[in-house]
Amino acid sequence: MEEAILNGVGKKMRLSYLRGQISDSTIIAMYKKNKKEADSFSVYGFRTREIERFAQETHNPLLREKLLACIDKKREQDKKSSEQNQLSLTKLENFKKTACGIGLRKVLRHLDKLSKLTRDPETRLIQMLLETEFANLSAKQHYGKLKGLIYERKSILLYQMADLLEAMGWKYGINSETGKNACYLVYVYLPNGVQLTWHCNEYAIYECYPPIDAEWDGQVCMTMEKLLTYISNRFFDTKMAA
Repeated sequence: MEEAILNGVGKKMRLSYLRGQISDSTIIAMYKKNKKEADSFSVYGFRTREIERFAQETHNPLLREKLLACIDKKREQDKKSSEQNQLSLTKLENFKKTACGIGLRKVLRHLDKLSKLTRDPETRLIQMLLETEFANLSAKQHYGKLKGLIYERKSILLYQMADLLEAMGWKYGINSETGKNACYLVYVYLPNGVQLTWHCNEYAIYECYPPIDAEWDGQVCMTMEKLLTYISNRFFDTKMAA
């Protein structure tokens, strides 16, 4: 009997086989059953703590091995995400002072005033995109209920802007190639082709956003910077401050 097959069944069954108490066919049948369960089990949507509990409770060694590998991957993703969050927060503090030469909050007020004055849908959409990223970054500064409320604001904005994105004819959509602990990656492309992305755990977001065949451009912590560059060129006479 191959060692891989023996390692794919429970310890008790393996010992029984080695003692000659059960047949080869029984071991092979159990191995196939365990392999089928492990291959079909998806960790999609589960948090690390939940996967850890599954790994502790399962009697299937093949499934346990798969779950432990997923946990290691998620922990590595969490570490990477934490580093990226710190970089984003550092940039956020800088943009609060320097964005478009006047500071982030003044940029938001300017867009809000301009949107109400002109009723221009692009201005309103750009304002919503900037508010979405502001909420996305601000939430990373907080914990508990307040953090949840800020992320809720981000989700509301993502839902609200979907109809406007469609009306404007901009390229947008979602897919599940997130690269981290999230259900979806939301894509929005500015008129100049620049890609914006947000991670999203709203399971119903697919009702508002179409699937998109797209890949992340690999630019880490750049969504706010991309938006402010576009806003500076489109709505301000001066360039964005460094």
